[in-house]
Amino acid sequence: MDERPLPLKIPASLDEAKAIQEAIARAAETAPPVSLDEVRCIAGADASYSPDGRTVHAAVAVLGLPDLNVLERCWVSREVPFPYMPGFFAFREGPAIISAVGALTRQPDLLLVDGHGRAHPRRAGIATHVGFLLSIPTVGVAKQLLAGDAVEFGPARGSSSPIWDRGEIVGMAVRTKAGSRPVYVSAGHAMDLATAVAAVLATTGTSRIPAPVREAHRISREVRRSHITFSVSP
Repeated sequence: MDERPLPLKIPASLDEAKAIQEAIARAAETAPPVSLDEVRCIAGADASYSPDGRTVHAAVAVLGLPDLNVLERCWVSREVPFPYMPGFFAFREGPAIISAVGALTRQPDLLLVDGHGRAHPRRAGIATHVGFLLSIPTVGVAKQLLAGDAVEFGPARGSSSPIWDRGEIVGMAVRTKAGSRPVYVSAGHAMDLATAVAAVLATTGTSRIPAPVREAHRISREVRRSHITFSVSP
């Protein structure tokens, strides 16, 4: 990457954390800078924790499109800088993810993050937060809802239902594998919802979780088990 990514500020209070998220939500862009047809490398980001919960292991995997071959991997282990609270995972995992992406030799065209984007109480989940600070288009892919509701929908792959929150569509519940539980997709930064859903479906195939996120998850768990660390200065 040509430029060092912006750091993620760790708030001193919950009120400050909410204010940061609200500012990120206002500043984040919603329109995609490129179409999915122009995306040649797509990354996934995920994190796991040490047994004592004090260390976060963040991993990023870059895959090529359309073949989904792994082009690059990177991981970072850091001390957890923020307590566990739903809706504030960006402050726990975000700094390590940003460091891992910043250490890549190539910047991905699109980043899928295990977590929410706009489908968040303040419209600034970890995907939105990280994408804005990295200036990379991002998509949030979560396994559970954090904000809003989606009605039941069909069992076929590709079936979907909008996630409504306070009168606004903030994401989409998407069936990525026939008969399986949906994933909850939302735009992060520099992304719209239709392109976000298309990116997730293009990287799932017969699996529920997109291949880039699945590979990042595998790496983060392997790092946790083996205590491998990649040192990146803050």
